[in-house]
Amino acid sequence: MMSIVKIISATVTFMLMLNLNGSSVLELVGPSDSVNSFTPRILSTGAEAAYFNPAYLVMLEDSFKVGFGMIIQSKQINHFARPSGYDVPGEIYNADQSELTKGDRYVPIATEDLINERGSAEYDSFDMVLTIGAVKNIWRNRLAAGAYAVLPTSGIQTQQPFFNDEREQYFSNSLHYELYGDRLKQFSMAFALGGRVSDFLSLGLGVAVTTYTVTRNRVFVPDGSNPSAQIINSEMKVGGSAAPYFSFIANPFMGLNLTGTFHFPTNTGVVELNNEMQVWNWDYEGDKKYIEASSKMTAGYQPIKFSGGIYYDFEYRGYKLTPMGSFEWTRWSTYINRHGQKPLDKWSDTFSGNWGFHLRHKDRKAAIDFTFVPSPVPKQDGRENYVDNDRFGFSVGYVEYFHFDQFSIGGGITSSIQFLLSRKEEKNLSRGEKEGGIVDEFPDDATNYFDLEGGFPEAEGLQTNNPGFPGWKSKGFVLGVGINIEILY
Repeated sequence: MMSIVKIISATVTFMLMLNLNGSSVLELVGPSDSVNSFTPRILSTGAEAAYFNPAYLVMLEDSFKVGFGMIIQSKQINHFARPSGYDVPGEIYNADQSELTKGDRYVPIATEDLINERGSAEYDSFDMVLTIGAVKNIWRNRLAAGAYAVLPTSGIQTQQPFFNDEREQYFSNSLHYELYGDRLKQFSMAFALGGRVSDFLSLGLGVAVTTYTVTRNRVFVPDGSNPSAQIINSEMKVGGSAAPYFSFIANPFMGLNLTGTFHFPTNTGVVELNNEMQVWNWDYEGDKKYIEASSKMTAGYQPIKFSGGIYYDFEYRGYKLTPMGSFEWTRWSTYINRHGQKPLDKWSDTFSGNWGFHLRHKDRKAAIDFTFVPSPVPKQDGRENYVDNDRFGFSVGYVEYFHFDQFSIGGGITSSIQFLLSRKEEKNLSRGEKEGGIVDEFPDDATNYFDLEGGFPEAEGLQTNNPGFPGWKSKGFVLGVGINIEILY
């Protein structure tokens, strides 16, 4: 039995070393197979330490853990009703297109011709994940290795990008939560080492690698008047970028422990997507013999994160009762969205807080955690529509162990809930376009091909299909439930 467990543990650890990834799932809901979902950076008691605080690895027994988690999201975005007089009329199609795209504008579609109704997107979701973790002592009480993986059952990698301004009218015509969605559907892995420097200090280091797919499409359109007939060749490749992280645990005197972690930013980098299109008998510009269209994409950006924590162990009859608390500083001011762009209204760096109580015994573990995470998104009264909320949550977890001659087996359950606190946004129409305000998609001075002198009376004032106009209200909750089985040997 033990030889099989060791082979599985070694195999998993080796696989994790080959393909590693930073995780938005772990940052949002924490490890679903740990009794303390929101405080693993302060105190880790299992393989999740490989991602959250690798300095703990040297304090853990050799183990192999498998878990199953569910993430239930119930989110609401109440799009405020559009007042009359702001729709883009059908007369827009008689305008000079070059005038509609001056500056930082995009050609709009008449409001009545939009494919999707404003606010028709679905925000609730139900996702499942598998977790696999392993810890192996290389040199007992001196050096240990750990590996941890989160595998969404919906697929290894999911990307569902959207625009945060009036460009979303062409697609869902709705607002979307910025830090959720496809960011919670990424294959995530971590590998780390933890070592004891002295009786009072342990250090840990790990690496996270983000994987991404680059696509290049070559398209031939036999009939320019019928673009639905196309011949397509797609060229794809998978790449990755690595980022390290570090941690420490200091024990200045008996019972008191100080912890700290530092994670470098992880993301795909800004990926260039190139499309080359050939159209039969087309008049191309310059020397090129195809139409070239390019765009940018990135996914799962996690900024620099630093945490500091403290906990104290009270021992009584074989039990350890541990109160704990920490802060986390996250550098959201460097955020890059799904299209490789920084928000026009700069995000703020944030300080979040986590605290809780942990009970440990050789036969069982239990914990209750609390968390508060402020939103980094500033007031959205201009062109952009980043939807995010302050979060407050708590979690409870329990594990029971059964001991045998050469190994122990533990089974546990964890649940957490985070409330997305209600937030209201309203557009400021006194804010000009050059200052980042709502774009007038049908400029007052647009040229009317059919009435050059009369122009467009319908264009006077503001016309926009921005799905965030005139405002919205958002709230909801994220519920996490996990079960796990752990083998200690």
